[in-house]
Amino acid sequence: MTNISCLILPHGAMTFNGIHSCDVSEVTAKRIAETSKELHKDCSVLFNACRKAVALVIESKPDLIFLNTPHGISLTDSMAVYTNVHAKGNAEWNENWKEFEVDVHLDTDIAKQLIEHLRSDGIPTQGISAFSSTEAPLRWGEVIPLWFLKELTSTGVKVVIFTSPVKYAKGSAPISERLKIGRSIRTFIRNLSRSVLYVVSGDLAHTHKTDCRVPLYLPDPRWEMSVPSDERVPLDFDIAVENWIKGVPYSQEVCTEPIRSTEELTTSLDKQVITDANNWLIKATELKGLALSCGIQGFCILHGLLQSEIEHRG
Repeated sequence: MTNISCLILPHGAMTFNGIHSCDVSEVTAKRIAETSKELHKDCSVLFNACRKAVALVIESKPDLIFLNTPHGISLTDSMAVYTNVHAKGNAEWNENWKEFEVDVHLDTDIAKQLIEHLRSDGIPTQGISAFSSTEAPLRWGEVIPLWFLKELTSTGVKVVIFTSPVKYAKGSAPISERLKIGRSIRTFIRNLSRSVLYVVSGDLAHTHKTDCRVPLYLPDPRWEMSVPSDERVPLDFDIAVENWIKGVPYSQEVCTEPIRSTEELTTSLDKQVITDANNWLIKATELKGLALSCGIQGFCILHGLLQSEIEHRG
């Protein structure tokens, strides 16, 4: 019987600044010591939340991981699925966090089957074989989520890594295309008869106003990200995504404050919840152009997967 667990994990390297200093290398401990108390506290909340979320999904004993990353090797107009047998890399960002490394085995057979399945559903898809099929390179968008999943990958659980077309990041495709991909992936996974962990690597809005002036913690200047004239936009985007996750009844008005609790939230997935969630996701995509979130594409694909799962439950 197939079991599907879903998980969203961030990929900001500063998350690792939340590790307790006695558990880390000298390099990491020094970086944490140089971090302000306020930032360290915030990073600790995020780090601990990641650990807690991973612990919950590990209970389902997944034997295969699907990872959708927005920062891997991408093609302009097609889905890209890694077909190497091995992948490794580190979480380097601004010449820091190189000490956080992952080394994983990829499931080449499943990857090739996924490519053919997506194509049969009319979804343009290509395989990616890096460096003559030796190790596929991984960067922060893959390494950080996979680092939290080492308890699985270190015991032989293989990974299927795929990326969305570049055109999605540039906003030149309707949300329906991404939902279709999610629905197709759900069908594929359901036919595997495996316990699958489906992971989305993604962050929220990148254009919040900040008083931080430390380059290490700011977006790469080459990305030319600027705070929109309406400073509410990034926050409204984040809240729309939170409401999508929570299954909050949809309203044209976005509530004024984000979630500030780390308590577990339980929502029954039914057709009305999915409808409300779909509307919140549409709201988020409308704000994406100014909020600049790398996670929204993966959220939309995940929504298609969940939507299809609810429909097939009747």
